Amino acid sequence: MGTIAETIKFAGFGKKKAMAKQIQLFDDKLTDQGETLLAVCASVKGTKQLYVTDKRIILHEIKGIVSNDERSIPLSSISSINISNKLVYSKIEIVSTGNKAIIDDVPAHIALEIKSGIENLKTMAKTSSAPAAKQEKDMFDVADEIRELKDLLDDGILSQEEFNAKKKKLLGI
Repeated sequence: MGTIAETIKFAGFGKKKAMAKQIQLFDDKLTDQGETLLAVCASVKGTKQLYVTDKRIILHEIKGIVSNDERSIPLSSISSINISNKLVYSKIEIVSTGNKAIIDDVPAHIALEIKSGIENLKTMAKTSSAPAAKQEKDMFDVADEIRELKDLLDDGILSQEEFNAKKKKLLGI
């Protein structure tokens, strides 16, 4: 996603450095927490920012010089992402179980990229959990095969050397 550079570009005259610094502060904080910042968007007023990491969505709102509000939504709990357009700007609404994050006045092309990116992250999370389940199943299959080989060894059908060789092959050793 190229949303970070785009968000800085659309920050407006005199606000680009401040937006870049704000994003860098978030990136540093997230890195310290073991997260990776993947995308950012901000309202044209710059008071709300939406940060997308590899684990969650963070809606950050500047309410004053020393007052901020922050809402975090785990990627796994997001049920829908809705975009409504108003001329060249969009409103992004992220809905999750018992929570909602809304950010208005985001450049439309950035809003679409944010939505697409979050949907891709959710899809990747679903598909990456499937191989883990398959790997766990495969481990049980290997254990069953080793038990069967042990029975064959105990019955004298396999020699100890044959059993050891087949066991190593099953375990990938």
